[in-house]
Amino acid sequence: MRGELRLHAIHRLLALSLFTLLATGCGSDNAPAGPRALPVKAMPVIQREAVTYKEYVGQVQGSREVEIRARVSGILTGKYFQDGSLVTEGQRLFSIDPREYRAQVSAAQAQLASAQAAATRAKLDVSRYTPLVAENAISRQVFDNAVAAAQQTQAQVEALKASLDAASLGLEYAEVTSPLTGRIGAADVFEGGLVTAGQTLLATVSSDNPVWVYFSVSERDLLDFQRRYGTGDLPADSPARKVRLTLTDDSVYPIEGTIDFGDRALDARTSTYRLRADFPNPDNALKPGLFARIRVTGESIPDALMVPERAVIQQLGSYFVIVVDAEGKAAQRPVKPGPRLGTLWVIEKGLAPGDVVVVEGIQKARPGTPLQVTPVTEADLSLAPAPAAGG
Repeated sequence: MRGELRLHAIHRLLALSLFTLLATGCGSDNAPAGPRALPVKAMPVIQREAVTYKEYVGQVQGSREVEIRARVSGILTGKYFQDGSLVTEGQRLFSIDPREYRAQVSAAQAQLASAQAAATRAKLDVSRYTPLVAENAISRQVFDNAVAAAQQTQAQVEALKASLDAASLGLEYAEVTSPLTGRIGAADVFEGGLVTAGQTLLATVSSDNPVWVYFSVSERDLLDFQRRYGTGDLPADSPARKVRLTLTDDSVYPIEGTIDFGDRALDARTSTYRLRADFPNPDNALKPGLFARIRVTGESIPDALMVPERAVIQQLGSYFVIVVDAEGKAAQRPVKPGPRLGTLWVIEKGLAPGDVVVVEGIQKARPGTPLQVTPVTEADLSLAPAPAAGG
């Protein structure tokens, strides 16, 4: 049925074109001249399934972004990576002068050895006193003092082991390694600079595979989504979670993303709801900081009637199209437009299958004007520039 309507509309266009040519070229020389036909381009209303979508502005971020800060104080003695390069987890990045921390380790080792020797001597005293106190050869107080001394020296050993561990950590922290695999930025400190534990930022490294794109939707869009899909969590493989990404040069990123996060509450300041999409980024084509448009799939409209966006006239909040009537003249038709799909506009009311709409020359096509129609197709319009404001 849809094919027959489209074929009928095309035949109607061809008939109107032929009628116009005959009327303008074959009239009698003595007959009074009628209104001159206005040359326009027109096409049948497009009828097919339409999948609506909405676009939102988002920004790319690394899925993991870590600021690398010095964990010990000292002079930076080495940098072992190229700025902006890919680094792997555990890779050596910086070194801080380790001599002070090496000395602290040596001192802690010596103190521990001394405490361990004292603890060994105290244990031997307890071992010797145990049979003597059983025979009342020594007083109970002497034995108790020996036991307490052994416990005290053992506690000192444990404390000095902790001190040695702390000193060893300081020595370990003097070698700064990457906490993850990703791309590192430029170093913020250079060899010879003084760094302070917990304060000095050395560099930032981020994992770019996958990347995250944060974007916000309006309160109205959030409510519409909940009406269609409910308020519960959607399955991970739900089509409603799938999104596409378009970069600022209008190129479409080839890999589909998935919405994996929705904020806990609406932002009361902006009345928007924050979402996050996860995109695989195996070739590191998406750089953190890039702005992009997130396309979220909406509903499917079967047998939608659509016209090119250029065919719709907007005037004081009302919308019109120019159709070619049965006599080959222009007729203004009020319409109710729906969602836009690229260069096409879904028309919810005002048009019927088989209607022929003017797509070029609409500014001069006043109601009742005879039209010289040139049929065009959707493919023709995709190759042609948009008409000027004057038609």
